[in-house]
Amino acid sequence: MTIDPTVEAEPIDSLERKRSLEAAIRTRREAVLVVNSRSRRGRQLYRRAKRLLRERGIALALTYPVRNPARIPEIVRDAIGKGYQFIIVGGGDGTISSVVDFFAYRSVVLGILPAGTANSYARALGIPLALDEAVEVVVSGKVVDVNLGKINGNHHFANAAAIGLPASIARHMPRLLKRWFGRVGYLLVAAVRLVRQRPFRCTLTASGRTIEFDAMEVRVANGQYQGGVRVANEASLESRDLVIQSIKGGSRWAIVRFWTMAMLGHRPSIDDVLVVKAPDVTLDTAPRQYVSIDGEPVTQTPIRATVARNALMVVAPRERTDLV
Repeated sequence: MTIDPTVEAEPIDSLERKRSLEAAIRTRREAVLVVNSRSRRGRQLYRRAKRLLRERGIALALTYPVRNPARIPEIVRDAIGKGYQFIIVGGGDGTISSVVDFFAYRSVVLGILPAGTANSYARALGIPLALDEAVEVVVSGKVVDVNLGKINGNHHFANAAAIGLPASIARHMPRLLKRWFGRVGYLLVAAVRLVRQRPFRCTLTASGRTIEFDAMEVRVANGQYQGGVRVANEASLESRDLVIQSIKGGSRWAIVRFWTMAMLGHRPSIDDVLVVKAPDVTLDTAPRQYVSIDGEPVTQTPIRATVARNALMVVAPRERTDLV
């Protein structure tokens, strides 16, 4: 079956589309494998992934170990353009986010092998971080359609967009530090950027109301995780809303307290956090702030963020009954 990559299918008859796609990929058992071999775990993952997938009966029509992550979107776009319906991508949140534009509202299924530092989107889907277990999900999981976010009407994101401190961390994260020290590297850079980050004034407009507040960071969450930590408990990949979350007051101490509680697995107090749920939100700041999307700095404020309902076909664990 050949797919026209220039045409987006309407998000209708969703159940039938999912059943048809799952039947097609399980019958043909053919996939394209694209791995960010520059990512933290990617170099070790590529060879093992090929072997494990083939042992489980998946015929890999094309395989790409990609040392330059900037080439991954083009490779995925071309594979979809050639008519392949099952694309397995190994990488972190930035890798996944860089390719979801090409999957949105198309009859193509994404399989995910987590190979990044935080793997927030894989965590949101319930995909195990261990490679053999992730391969098992790719091979025998279920096809679900989940939401994506969309920034300024032209860029989909998988997990979250962030303004202020998280974007500053992303902009100043040395790649070697990220590769060799992983989340510890994030904490080191975060500590430095927290000292240098200044509060900003944020104006949020959603559902016919406007809120102004001081902040050090604002996140627009589609999934519950950021930096591999569960922080946006109200978010859901199946919700009709994005969750906009900010720590109240713009205090460094409040930031430290929030993240400490989150990393310890505790739910932060609602008195400390502003939470707004909306399908369409505009955010502006004074002064202008950088915006990161799934850990990659891509633009500056102001931004408009919207929900792309049921935009992505992806393989998830069968035990995730909340994802359909």
